[in-house]
Parts: sequence; C-alpha cells; structure tokens
Amino acid sequence: MKNLVIEIFSQTASFRNPSFQNFHKSLDLPPPTTVIGLTGAALGLSPLQAQEFFHKNEINIGVYGLYAGKCNDTWKYNRRTKEMWLYKSELDGSIIQKEYLINARFLIAFSSDNSKIISMLNEAFQNPVYALTMGNSDSLACIKSSVTDLPEVMEQEVENCILEGDVVDNVLSYASEKPEFSIYYTSEHFVYDLPTRFNYVSDYGKRTIAQTATFSMIRNKMKLNYLIECLNYRGILIPLIKVI
Repeated sequence: MKNLVIEIFSQTASFRNPSFQNFHKSLDLPPPTTVIGLTGAALGLSPLQAQEFFHKNEINIGVYGLYAGKCNDTWKYNRRTKEMWLYKSELDGSIIQKEYLINARFLIAFSSDNSKIISMLNEAFQNPVYALTMGNSDSLACIKSSVTDLPEVMEQEVENCILEGDVVDNVLSYASEKPEFSIYYTSEHFVYDLPTRFNYVSDYGKRTIAQTATFSMIRNKMKLNYLIECLNYRGILIPLIKVI
C-alpha cells in the first residue's frame, strides 16, 4: 500500500453534527465526506466527481486533529430559498448559532494500492485547483506539509482520531477473552452515524444521503483490546478507515 499524510491548518473550522438542528454544533474532527470534498477541491473535481474518484480508486483515509478551543458565532440566514424573493426581514430573516473550532491542526492520511493515485493527491494538495476550506466556505485552510511512504503499523493505543464502528461495542465484544483495555467515559457523544455517500441530482446539484456508516471520534487516549491499522507520522498514530 502507498500512502500520503498532509498537515493542514485553519484558524476556524466547523463540521456540522447531524444530531443537532437549531444549533449547529461542530464535530471535533472532519468527517469522511469533508475529506472527500476537500480532496475534490484540491483536484478541481465537483462533489459528485470527488465521490466517484474515491469509489473508483478504493482510497482509505485517516484523520487526526487538535484545536486550541471553541467558540459560537451568530449567523443570519434566509429561510425562503426556493424562489427569487424580495428579502423581507420579518418573513425571511432567522438567526442560528454555529460552533467553531479555533486554530485547528489536522493530519489527513490517504492510502491506496495505486501509487499513481497517491502521487496525484500529493501534487494536488501542493498545488490545489480551488481554495481549500474546513467545513465552511470562509474557513480557509493552509497545507503545511505532505509526507509519503510512511510506515504502516498495528497498534492498540489511539487518541484524537477517527475509528471505524462503535469503539465501545468493539472493545466489549472482546472483553471476555481480552480484558485489558482502557476506554474513557464522557457525557459528550463520540460515536456517530455519518453519511459516507450521497445521491446527487447533478455535479453541483441537490444531494440526498445514500449510505451511512458508524464512526467513533476519539479525543482522550484509549487503549483498545484489539489491533487497528495505522500510519505512523513522526510518532503520531493515524488509524486508517474505509469511507466508500
């Protein structure tokens, strides 16, 4: 397998948690669809083309991330969007709160059997066709570095990353035969059912969810009782996950 890790920084980032509606709470890490969209922007592909690019080339990804803090921002939006209305504040204006991650640093990994695909991605992120953003059009991102051919390792201790499936259920399923593990409790959810594929009307048209999968977004360090495949980036472990 060939691989690539890019280090990306943004002053603000926001990845909408699908469980929240009136308050746009952010996920702590960019979900798979954000990574697909980010890659599409670097390559100059539409959202539909980017999705098909990942599907055709069987690319796995990995996400590791840290941020300095969070804040809320107030946004005004237009509720009537189906027709060309003359804006009326009493009918159209509405307010919503969005949560942002501040000074976020992410490591995003790509892995594929096709070395040409990895080379293409490396070139695209060094010379992106479109501006790169982290969740919102005004959250511009900067590529700090890119590294290829990192060692692949099997590990049990992970932090600040995304894992496939419900990590608690996975650990408990091995608990009777492998009782040595350390997972933390938190009132915040860290297991999500997230979209991994959309049905698009056109390249940039309306989309509906076609496929979802379960992912765990880990913050504090956990010691699992099963091994996971990771890339080792300067001592930082980035687990690999399938997205499509």
